[in-house]
Amino acid sequence: MRARSWPLSAVLACVPLALVLVLGGCGAAVTKRADPALNLEPTGFRTEVNHWPQAGGNDLDFMEVYDPWEPMNRHIYDFNAGLDTYVLLPAVGVYRTVLPAPARKGVSNVINNLNELPVLVNCVLQGKVRKGAITTSRFLINSTFGLLGVMDLASDAPRLQRQDEDVGQTLGFWGVGNGPYFVMPGFGPSNLRDTVGFGGDSLLLYLEMMQVYRLAGVRNTWDTAVAEMVVRTINRRANVPFRYHQTGSPFEYELVRYIYTKKRELDIQR
Repeated sequence: MRARSWPLSAVLACVPLALVLVLGGCGAAVTKRADPALNLEPTGFRTEVNHWPQAGGNDLDFMEVYDPWEPMNRHIYDFNAGLDTYVLLPAVGVYRTVLPAPARKGVSNVINNLNELPVLVNCVLQGKVRKGAITTSRFLINSTFGLLGVMDLASDAPRLQRQDEDVGQTLGFWGVGNGPYFVMPGFGPSNLRDTVGFGGDSLLLYLEMMQVYRLAGVRNTWDTAVAEMVVRTINRRANVPFRYHQTGSPFEYELVRYIYTKKRELDIQR
């Protein structure tokens, strides 16, 4: 569910909004856990997972994540759920109807191949030579023998599996902490560090695509960038099985927050 590489048009549209929401959220009160001794009541945005009665001295503190902007984040989470239900999933349905599975696979392969270069940059910034060599080999093989990435031939080799590195991981690798949890409008779970990383990933991809457009002789780069962003968004959503409010848990927000946070910790460690 992480959205991490988009053209500059996506950044211009979403990053300023995200920053406004972050700055606006700084004034939001930090929600407190219910504590009978202090006579504090949880806010309406806190669910039972945060103040479940203790059983044998154990509660669900292990799911706690630093989330001082939780009221705002929950509103954005609900907005994203509506956007997903009424816009993205219908678009995915049309996408799957219009394009047969082999064509959709080719689109995904081309997008993944274009994403290899930003991954390579982050491998270099982290000094991960082996991962950088794998990523370079993948790009060269798939861009030539794989017909510009339409076929993912490199993945057939066990030692050439796709690597996953982004600017957020690079910042974490060099010691930058998560910061507050943040739900990005339209993109889902994140944190302050990864939101900044999202902008970095978008810039890297934008620079790459401008070179691709130049080599391809594309003149109307704005329309092409918008079309590319739409295809990337729909393709990404088509390949993510998660559906809002279908986890069967009354604590879906907490689960998503916890799983995202732990996954990113593992991403940085590996």
